[in-house]
Amino acid sequence: MQVRPVAKPVKANLSNVAVILVNPLYPENIGSAARACANFGIEELILVRPEDLTPLPMEAMATKSGLPILEKMKIYQDLPEAVADFNVVIGTTARLGKRRLVCYTPKEMAKEICELTLNNRIALLFGNERLGLSNEDLFYCDKVITIPTTEKASLNVSQAIVIILYEIFQEATSGLKLKKPELASQRELNTMFRLIEATLRAIDYIPHQNPVLWLTNIRRFLTSRELSSREVKIIMGFCRQFLWALGKPLNLSFEDEQEPQNGRSLETYQKDITPKD
Repeated sequence: MQVRPVAKPVKANLSNVAVILVNPLYPENIGSAARACANFGIEELILVRPEDLTPLPMEAMATKSGLPILEKMKIYQDLPEAVADFNVVIGTTARLGKRRLVCYTPKEMAKEICELTLNNRIALLFGNERLGLSNEDLFYCDKVITIPTTEKASLNVSQAIVIILYEIFQEATSGLKLKKPELASQRELNTMFRLIEATLRAIDYIPHQNPVLWLTNIRRFLTSRELSSREVKIIMGFCRQFLWALGKPLNLSFEDEQEPQNGRSLETYQKDITPKD
């Protein structure tokens, strides 16, 4: 079963945010927009004067997660009517100019959007794939966002939606950290290092002058990776298979292994625990 990192927005009320597509041309992009909304906790998708609402391509691009968004999306023929119930309308554009008054990037605007969502309804406007939002559309916007790109770049509308919603979601969940996996215990690590030492001795790859220092460097290198129990078992399995291929099998396990006492070497310890006839 695939496990994905899951975060909950604690600094915003994302149910107060809606994505509005103005005059979208292709049903595939409508479906992709629904999927983007589902990924980042936006429940409302609104269309204004859509050109094509063919169900199959919309549903295919929405995937299972975006289907509920498609099923309850609203359709209007007039932009003023679509934004009438919102407190703040934020437009998007790739075209810059004095008349467009673009002042924000998605990252710069994300914090303010999150704060506004606590008591206000926010509409995020996106234009169609060919022309974007017109000057007439931007008239209804309180603020305008642009996504910085290279000079020759061209973002698909669904890509723009993902970028902006991602920034908002990151701000809404900031301060949350992904849970790290449980690390291997010292018992597991010590067993693994003894097996590594036995493997290196079997191929004569340990310097004879100062083996302890050399093995300590190996230990520090591996423990800096913060190994989990599963990763330790993978390394031990590799070493056991390697020793078996060399005809020098060694059996160490977490359950029955005991630490060598009185500074005895691993080789001496193995002889002590080998069953006698």
